[in-house]
Amino acid sequence: MIHLSHGFLLTLAAGVGLLPAQSIRVVKFSESDPFRMGEVTSRRIIHPGLGAKNTTLNLSVSKPGSEFAQHVHDYSDDTILVLEGEVNLRQGDARHLFRAGECAFVPTGQIHGTITAGTGEAVMISFQNPPDLILYTGARDSKRPGAAAPKGVITPGAVKYVPFRARKAGAFTGPEQGSNRAAGIRRQLQPGTKFRTQVAAGGEELLFVWKGAVRVTDQAGKVYEAGERDTVFIQGAADLRVEATAPSELIQVKAPGTKAP
Repeated sequence: MIHLSHGFLLTLAAGVGLLPAQSIRVVKFSESDPFRMGEVTSRRIIHPGLGAKNTTLNLSVSKPGSEFAQHVHDYSDDTILVLEGEVNLRQGDARHLFRAGECAFVPTGQIHGTITAGTGEAVMISFQNPPDLILYTGARDSKRPGAAAPKGVITPGAVKYVPFRARKAGAFTGPEQGSNRAAGIRRQLQPGTKFRTQVAAGGEELLFVWKGAVRVTDQAGKVYEAGERDTVFIQGAADLRVEATAPSELIQVKAPGTKAP
């Protein structure tokens, strides 16, 4: 009996047109584009301009007291991770402090923004599922002169706070937090540590390298290298091997794909 690997079958199926062709690219942080909300200029790393349909990725560096304006995502969930520093999640007059190593999962329709707390800069990443096409236009910036207040709701307990660095394994966002559109996973890797990840047809995945460096090998043996603040972005059916080439901290987002209501 001949045994065929899952990776070989994916390659074969894509080659004969049974599956959409996969796309894998390394997006350098230097390629990211700036956008501004309130008093914070962020960088969009993964976004619809790159063809993203299921997820985005943004990075913000914010000075103490600076506010990322309150806003609402009409059809998207928002997950915000604090990598350095501390911030307050603002919802109207309410504030909730969360620090480096913690994240906030904000469901669709909830009013939210951030204000940097403490005495130093805060570094945050966020991902929206599915992408919010309006966010990058500035139209959601409620701090613009003459802008209307955001139209949404503030539901006590709707925003979930998770200590993502305290979890030894598994997803820090998923159905347990009410997230059915994406799963976020944090990985702490030593050099030579390997793991396998699979992306389904129609799905997307990103691997954001916060610290260190990784090597990604696809089912055809092609190798992709990513360093600090680089992102490996995958679309379509894929079977990948990921190996750390330095002590690394990695944020992985798996977005299988769901349509907005």
